[in-house]
This record gives sequence, structure tokens and C-alpha cells, in this order.
Amino acid sequence: MSENQSFDYLAESLGIKDYLSMSVASPYDYDEQMKIYFHGIQQLAEQEAKAQQVITQLKKNGGRSLILFPSFDELHFFRKQLEAANESLPFDVYFEGDEEISTIVQKFQADETSVLCSVHLWEGLDIPGQSLTNVIIWGLPYPPHDPVFEAKRNEAKDAHAEVDLPYMLLRLRQGIGRLIRTRQDAGSIHIYFDRQEDTELQSK
Repeated sequence: MSENQSFDYLAESLGIKDYLSMSVASPYDYDEQMKIYFHGIQQLAEQEAKAQQVITQLKKNGGRSLILFPSFDELHFFRKQLEAANESLPFDVYFEGDEEISTIVQKFQADETSVLCSVHLWEGLDIPGQSLTNVIIWGLPYPPHDPVFEAKRNEAKDAHAEVDLPYMLLRLRQGIGRLIRTRQDAGSIHIYFDRQEDTELQSK
């Protein structure tokens, strides 16, 4: 929950000024257990190509994937692209919103070759084993433009550096964390980002 081993962003978002904190090293060997791939695209011009690339990755991995979307609009776009491709996939694809989220998670965990598409499971999802060996980040999870975050942006000296970027990086790390849940887990992370706007991502 820290950002560069600092809990300042989390504490501030909770309204906490004074606190004691401790950072504990991860028990996992991420360099050995996880491979991360970055895919820079032109966010608006290459959406259909991105969808096709994701479908190809799903087939190559035999399902066993979690796709995390920043919004339901983007999830629905991918679903339409998947339907338009009219491909007979050898695995089931579950979409958040079709059923209760707990039901969909149970189906995904029980079916080792399925795919789960979600907007809200950047955290709290614990699927060890072969059901989840691939996490695809459809787009960077910047905070929404709702009244709460707009108020935070208005109060900040640098809204991007103080509000948007820390939130996105924390959320991104939470999403990446869905992959490795035990010392036996291994797999890949694919992160799609706008190569024109998100130039600082890889350095972070």
C-alpha cells in the first residue's frame, strides 16, 4: 500500500496526519516468478488493434488470464471487439456485471482455462495456481473525474504529481499483485499505456 516505501499518499487520502509505519519486504522472488511487458500505443487510434493483440495473448496463454480495465466503457468496448471478431475461443470469458462478482470469481477460479474481465478487482482477488498465470492491464488506472477527486485536484499545487500519479501507481501495483499469490505461482504481466502521454511509467 506504499508508494516508494512512503505511506504519505494513503495517509493523506484517509485524512491521517501523524502515523507510524513499517514496510515489510515481499516473500516472493518477483524477478524469477514474474515477467512484465510494456505495450505503448496511441490510445485513441489503436484501440481495435490493441483488442486484437489482447485476444492473441489470451489464446497464446490458453486463457488463465485476468484483464483489468480502468472503466466499464473500456470493458464494454473490448467485449464488442471480442464479439465482432467472431472467434471460437477454447475457453470461457467472464465479464464483471453479468452476475454477482462473487459468482464470477468462483467460476473463474474453478475453470482453469477461463478469462475474467473486471473493473473493480485491482485489489482483493486471491487466485493462486494455474487459473491465473497472466494479468493484462488494459489501460493505466488513473482516478476518475468525480467530485471527490476534482476537489483534491483543486487543492493540489500539481494535480498530476500529487493526486493522479500516486493514485495510478498504487492502483497499478495492486493490479500487478493479483498474479503472484504463493511462492509456486509464476506468469506474465502485460501493461498497455499511451506512449504519447505516459512516458514516465516505466521509470516508476
